[in-house]
Amino acid sequence: MNSLKGQCLCGSVQYEIKGEPQLSFLCQCRQCQRITGAGHSAEFVVPDEIVSLSGELKSYEMKSDNGNIISSEFCPNCGNPVLKKSSGYPGLLFFHAATLENPESFKPQRVFWASSSQPWDFVDPSLEVKQKA
Repeated sequence: MNSLKGQCLCGSVQYEIKGEPQLSFLCQCRQCQRITGAGHSAEFVVPDEIVSLSGELKSYEMKSDNGNIISSEFCPNCGNPVLKKSSGYPGLLFFHAATLENPESFKPQRVFWASSSQPWDFVDPSLEVKQKA
């Protein structure tokens, strides 16, 4: 079984995942753009039961474009976004790929909310596009 490890910028929050992501994607919704300060977020999804997490996370709740309540979890020390939770997908955690110890292993499969893309944000045109998550 593969193991994925990652942490926030300052190292106060660390995680280990015992298993493979169920899905990896880029999200171009406006909330993800604001959370990351970029044109999209790069995320992967895992069941919460295969995750070991150490350190304190703070959260900010918001309503997504499809009506789900999203909790953006971040390090209270450095402010680094680490993961998200969605009321529409209970039991799943959405980790920000750039927090991985080896982020080069991230391979997005899809793009969500491409209708909100910014004209200056270019993503791989070969990725499957879904307008909604």
